[in-house]
Amino acid sequence: MKRFKLICDDFGVPETSVRVIATEATRDAINVDEFVNAVYGSTGWKVEILGQEDETKVGIYGVVSSFNTVRGLYLDVAGGSTQLSWVISSNGEVKQSSKPVSLPYGAGTLLRRMRTDDNRALFYEIKEAYKDAIEKIDIPQEMIDDAKREGGFELWTRGGGLRGMGHLLLYQSEGYPIQTIINGYACTYEEFSSLSDYLFLKQKIPGSSKDHKIFKVSERRALQLPAVGLFMSAVFEAIPQIRAVHFSEGGVREGSLYSLLPKEIRAQDPLLIASRPYAPLLTEKYLYLLRTSIPKDDIPEIVNERIAPALCNLAFVHASYPKELQPTAALHVATRGIIAGCHGLSHRARALIGIALCNRWGGNIPESEEKYCQELEQVVLREGDKAEALRVVWWTKYIGTIMYVICGVHPGGNIRDNVFDFHVSKRSEVETSLKELFIDDATATKVKEETTRKNRGYEVVVRISKDDLKTSASVRSRIITLQKKVRKLSRGSVERVKIGVQFYEE
Repeated sequence: MKRFKLICDDFGVPETSVRVIATEATRDAINVDEFVNAVYGSTGWKVEILGQEDETKVGIYGVVSSFNTVRGLYLDVAGGSTQLSWVISSNGEVKQSSKPVSLPYGAGTLLRRMRTDDNRALFYEIKEAYKDAIEKIDIPQEMIDDAKREGGFELWTRGGGLRGMGHLLLYQSEGYPIQTIINGYACTYEEFSSLSDYLFLKQKIPGSSKDHKIFKVSERRALQLPAVGLFMSAVFEAIPQIRAVHFSEGGVREGSLYSLLPKEIRAQDPLLIASRPYAPLLTEKYLYLLRTSIPKDDIPEIVNERIAPALCNLAFVHASYPKELQPTAALHVATRGIIAGCHGLSHRARALIGIALCNRWGGNIPESEEKYCQELEQVVLREGDKAEALRVVWWTKYIGTIMYVICGVHPGGNIRDNVFDFHVSKRSEVETSLKELFIDDATATKVKEETTRKNRGYEVVVRISKDDLKTSASVRSRIITLQKKVRKLSRGSVERVKIGVQFYEE
């Protein structure tokens, strides 16, 4: 604590801005008074000991701080106890159970009991305790109805025991592209429950050895994992169906700070805030032009409301990089690049912005990076409804490719009006008499309009000036690339977009 006080002095933190919070370990210590007095005597700081209910509430704020939105059941597995609640966060408001339940089944406590108690009896004890607990937290009916419709609740977790499980899952997931960031990682119920059952029944970590250390899992934490496996196996038999498990690094420290923020700040999207410092002066014009190229009400919300604005913010971050490096650096922007350290991004969001930005720079990457890009796509495809996830990936690539053209016409972050625009219409709405000029693969020649398919199809016409310098040969080559890429994207997909061009004389 003395060293921390010196660090605060180095950073110029005023005494009034320091808040010392103690949780369960201090609250239950036999020498708690002696410890608190020692801290005050050496630093002059009073220690605020949180009650169990307050600790749970602040812990929930910590989880909420780690994501853009949170909705589902909440579970914290600490060393001595566990906490169960529910949470809904939206537009800066955080709702949670007024009756959270704390039970003495922390990872350390269970490990000690497993050495002396009958594990089968302990399993059923936990199961019965959580059957009662799930009733006590009083889950809102709207959440229950949503879970029935969507195939189960989402489980939002925190605590060292569950983070250890997350790191073990990552360790076992060969080829998973985001290994060093546990916050925002999600897995399916099947993945998590299979690992829990294995740890409980086998009492050992699968595939581990002294020569293969699990990243961010200490020896002490590794010893506790079978206890966490027993606990989660019992819990899953007691609580309603779970469809996905989310992992968070946010805790009491982050939660106590997040709870102090105004509602307006809590409502802000972490992805947009993290990317905003890099935005060009006229980013809103870029976003407006980009949105003229997409159907207003028929693309996934995450693409239109989150990825597209962030893409425009980051569109010129890699402008000074060598041409060969730009798409590769862009692909890693949220995993190793300039916004990788942003707190509050899910792995899904990190993957999508990387894919979009890579395509904004043309998407020409070496084979090893192609593999990495495919692995990022799999991060998206493994979450939620497969068909919808495929649409999310498709439109993410599409908007990145469109930005490749937009930024080719306006490469300096300064966008002029009336140089070119887009017109979108459904295939069924396109009149057969409409005659556009389509740029073919090799030459600017007219090609016949394709017959309308039964799939979800759109006609996107790029309307550009025939003589403007900004739409010279290099820009037209980008449009050719756009046509090729979108045609390739549309092949075998339910999303079908045809890119056409209309030249006009000023």
